[in-house]
Amino acid sequence: MIRRIFCLALMFVVTLCTAAHAAYPDHPITLIVPFGAGGGTDVPARLVANMLEKKLGQPIVVQNIVGGSGTQGVAQITGSKPDGYTLGYIPVGTVCLQPHTQKLPYGKDSFTFLGMVTRQPVVLMSSKVAPWKNLEGMIEAVRKNPNKYVVAITGTANMTHVPVVELAEKFGLQFRYIPYRSTPEIMKDMIAGRVQLHADAPAALSQFDVYGLVQYVDVPVANLNMPTTKEVGLDKPMVHWQGIMGPKNMPAEVTGTLAKAIEEVVASKEFAEEATKISSAAYWMGPEAFQKQFDQEFEYYGGVLKEMLSKK
Repeated sequence: MIRRIFCLALMFVVTLCTAAHAAYPDHPITLIVPFGAGGGTDVPARLVANMLEKKLGQPIVVQNIVGGSGTQGVAQITGSKPDGYTLGYIPVGTVCLQPHTQKLPYGKDSFTFLGMVTRQPVVLMSSKVAPWKNLEGMIEAVRKNPNKYVVAITGTANMTHVPVVELAEKFGLQFRYIPYRSTPEIMKDMIAGRVQLHADAPAALSQFDVYGLVQYVDVPVANLNMPTTKEVGLDKPMVHWQGIMGPKNMPAEVTGTLAKAIEEVVASKEFAEEATKISSAAYWMGPEAFQKQFDQEFEYYGGVLKEMLSKK
């Protein structure tokens, strides 16, 4: 009799655990954006979150964590419990560039990859009150006035900084680089004319009164009406991708559920149309391919930064 009761109790516990496990997600999910609200990372993240929560049947709360050029937010993601309830909407710079230039609580092997969501070239943006109207005019003005014009960056040796350094080296330009905490703060000063240039994800073009001078790509992207770096002789494409990741060691069942839902969102016509409206582009890449791309770019940007810093 006691053995029978024990077996029934064990079966009950197993049933409860199985039911609980199959219920993911059964409460809200936090999606950390490692930059401020309203910027080139935050805007597409909120678009994804709004559509993804309909697929998963649970609210997705977007949490902006600002600081350390995005590294503070990423550190919180990688340090969270790997249960699928804390995820990150992460741009390339915070994970492929920053770990090469500073000691961080995360590295190459700190993530579970769920899917790439958008992928477009970095765009060099200009204030509309700057004394030029195109890239050629900017190069001419800066050459005549070295160290007069300001490039706003969100951190040293990240994707707002490295592309401009590469362009400056190509054309013999000297800028002043001033760090800011967030894209909206940068754009406020660009519109006022206190800052002239900023490199960022193209989504910022749809949110603020600035325009693009050049896209860092070999083949022009259809929704970006500006020359490519290859056309002007700079053969160093800089791709600004954004994807959803979690901390390492997430359960396979949870990652499978998330990856399937994210793919359905990114592959939808609705997402593609909404992404275009914010000067972005839907680009789905599944977990395995995403991790492979990440590994390649981690090594590539490590080499770029080593070369760049050696010339200082």
